[in-house]
Amino acid sequence: MPSHTEQLNRLEKRLTNCMLKSRTDEDFDASFYALLSSIIGRHLWGIVDKAGSILDKAIDWAYGDGDYDFLKSFAHSDSTPLVQDTAPQPVGQGIAKSFLALLQRIDPGQSVSQGLQDRLISSPWTASYRPHPKSTRLSLFRDGANTSTTKGTPIARTMLQARCEISSDDFPCPVNAAIAKDSSVLAVNRDPVLSLYILDETEENGGGGAGQSSGRDSLFRRHYRTVVLEPGLSEVTYQVAMDTLHKLVFIADLYRVKSFFWGHKGDASFKDWSLTRGTNVHTLDSGSHDGLVTMLPGGRLARAGTGSLTVWDVDKLATHKGEKRVGKGKLNVDSWRDNDNDEIERSTGSKATSTIKLPDSDKTFAPVTLALHEPSGLMLAGENARKTAGRYGCYALDLENGGKKVARYLGHGGFVETFSISDGDANVFATGCSDGYARLYDVRHPTPTMTLDSGRSGEFCSAVQLIHPDGIPVVFTGGGRSQSIKTWDIRACAMVYELATGNNAVRALSWDEKRNTLYAATECDYMDRNGYHHGYRRGRIPKWARLNPQEAGTDDDEDMYDEEYDSDDYDDDGENWPEDAHHSEDSFGYAYDAGENTLLRYEFKEDPDTRELPIYGQATLERDDGYW
Repeated sequence: MPSHTEQLNRLEKRLTNCMLKSRTDEDFDASFYALLSSIIGRHLWGIVDKAGSILDKAIDWAYGDGDYDFLKSFAHSDSTPLVQDTAPQPVGQGIAKSFLALLQRIDPGQSVSQGLQDRLISSPWTASYRPHPKSTRLSLFRDGANTSTTKGTPIARTMLQARCEISSDDFPCPVNAAIAKDSSVLAVNRDPVLSLYILDETEENGGGGAGQSSGRDSLFRRHYRTVVLEPGLSEVTYQVAMDTLHKLVFIADLYRVKSFFWGHKGDASFKDWSLTRGTNVHTLDSGSHDGLVTMLPGGRLARAGTGSLTVWDVDKLATHKGEKRVGKGKLNVDSWRDNDNDEIERSTGSKATSTIKLPDSDKTFAPVTLALHEPSGLMLAGENARKTAGRYGCYALDLENGGKKVARYLGHGGFVETFSISDGDANVFATGCSDGYARLYDVRHPTPTMTLDSGRSGEFCSAVQLIHPDGIPVVFTGGGRSQSIKTWDIRACAMVYELATGNNAVRALSWDEKRNTLYAATECDYMDRNGYHHGYRRGRIPKWARLNPQEAGTDDDEDMYDEEYDSDDYDDDGENWPEDAHHSEDSFGYAYDAGENTLLRYEFKEDPDTRELPIYGQATLERDDGYW
């Protein structure tokens, strides 16, 4: 029998021959996916690195000369299944209806077949299955989706029945989000400001300190206290990390990292400096390391670069006590940001305490995604081929022993966008990938235990959240085009329902275990940086789908689909809807459009007030003369 090495060499030759063929050849796709499956086959576990290198080569070719937009799953099997969304159509409702209208205009005398309409247009929410009277109107369940919950798992049952109260808060464009380990604070990095949502407080019950309160109405004050800070950095701040031990949030641009205190006065001190909320405590000089920031055990902060990670011991760092600058000299500000009022703080920052140099063979390794797997102490890391010369690796690194790669996880058909780790299972983690799939892995095995088809070959899986209510694994996923959050019951191998996001793309998901609450940082793709809306039309909302609904069937359903329904009378106070929205106004029980970048809060409860829903957004119509 050929050795593992000989088998891999043969596979590599097959790949070379495959790459020389044309994708238009008969059965090309079938043979290419069969080759990918062979590379990650179980008989190759002993030589995972070599298999991974061949996979990298195959995937890089697929997205280059191969002209693939998305690769289909190739790492699943009968024992490690692919779970798919059972909804019949992946086409956005806005695009589908425009397409049908175009066909009708091309040949007005020929009616569009009912079969085509049935395939493209989804049934209204009133015809959908709802498992409980308290299921939120902003949920859409899949017919026949069974769950693994019982009377003995009440929290999981509440979640998988979508019994929740939903509220929203608008903010500038979200970049990233992170939640403290103890669920006390959610930080949303929304350039050019940093927002701290103090989850253990409300606007009425306490808090205070530096920063500007958001001044939200009583609905939001019931849920959290908000502090908005200006980080004082000179570039866009893409990275954020939470230090629960010291009650600090770290935020980074390309060159520097700053920390801000979120606790009460007296909760923590640095070199006898008693801090108040919102205080800028540290500034760090990250040098050439411009990647992700993440916390390490022992109160250390790490930042990724190429071939190494730089590390700061937080307890040993200089601080801004007495409003002193940190670091030698003064920052030379050459930034596109406005700095007329000295918004950019001029500290050069503290140099790193130490550097973890990766092994010589990994000098070009530049992780773009990091997550600490606390049970093992290993750092999960993902590569992006755009930065690492065509590599798509997902690894476990032992940073306490020189950053050695101790495991590689195969099966991704793109780069890892995000990781999620749950306290409910020490051996499992989830990934969201640019190929549109979420995957579950056991840290002890190189291939996924389950693959979730979140993107349906149409979008990245940009957000994933793994949780274990009552010990039952549940995964939330989000993307851009689908404009919703999908909920998966892992034991039942089922996509159970989706939650509406107001026609917004999902950028980040965070789980508040203390309050059984999911937070989604979402972006409105129909609003530009100046706050103007594009691509909206007048809404066609059934009366039963309004915030305060009337009984289903009381409105004239024919008007909803009438192409002449749009009014020439621009009414900015009316309810408008994106022309290319993935869902139509009757897809959910409440036709909700956010109309702006929004933080959505889904609080799961045994007995929720289903009337608690986000207020409809204020998107305006774009006039032909260029004015709004």
